[in-house]
Amino acid sequence: MPRRSLSESGYYHVVVRSAGKVALFEDDADRRCYLRLLKEAREKTGARIIAWVLMTNHVHLVVDFGESSSAISAFMSKVNWSYSKYFNARTGREGTLFQGGFWSKPIADDAQLIATVYYVHMNPETAGIAPMREYHWSSYQEYAGTHWVVDTSVLLGYFGSFEAFDAYEGSPRDVVWDATRLDNDTRLQDEDALALAMRLAGVKTSSELRGINRPKRDEIIHLMSNHGVSGKTIARTWGLGTSTVSRILRRD
Repeated sequence: MPRRSLSESGYYHVVVRSAGKVALFEDDADRRCYLRLLKEAREKTGARIIAWVLMTNHVHLVVDFGESSSAISAFMSKVNWSYSKYFNARTGREGTLFQGGFWSKPIADDAQLIATVYYVHMNPETAGIAPMREYHWSSYQEYAGTHWVVDTSVLLGYFGSFEAFDAYEGSPRDVVWDATRLDNDTRLQDEDALALAMRLAGVKTSSELRGINRPKRDEIIHLMSNHGVSGKTIARTWGLGTSTVSRILRRD
């Protein structure tokens, strides 16, 4: 069966992160509340949620906003404001819950969309929390048959079956990382740089990453820099001095 082409525009990878690295979710009730708010925002704006993962202090989303990029702000403002109000009331916390609003990047084509969804689903495994297929709080479970907020028809229609979707292993170079900043120019946290490095190296753990040979390491350092990761962040990722990273980046 031929694969149907996906929309060439309207898809975005969106990231929200807590201020000060505080936990966004204290228990499953909080996570269910966030999903309910995603559903409400989806219904209000007409957006289609393609993928999501709830991590300790950040959330990744893949959303189809159609031809209206302005819908991103309406969608995320509704979710962030409502969840902040709920969370602060429940915990007695005051002040800003989210860091710098949200980060978003348009997804250019089919390959990038599929790879980004795979990246989102792999977040818990990359972070060493749980294997992708066992982590409860991601849309992988929706593709496997538990329905919450995702329109699974886009990717399941593309692949033709859940089995084909599940067999996909993404190419890290298809994921857009050339804008590793939030809207207020704050860098995404070191864990995201580490996740990028591991995906570029094709390894699952940080210990495996540190064990790769020097030429491969230097190649990945160049790729990370090309994707917008700062020299200081690269140095922390690899346990190197910033001067060492600078020397590596000066080489052709």
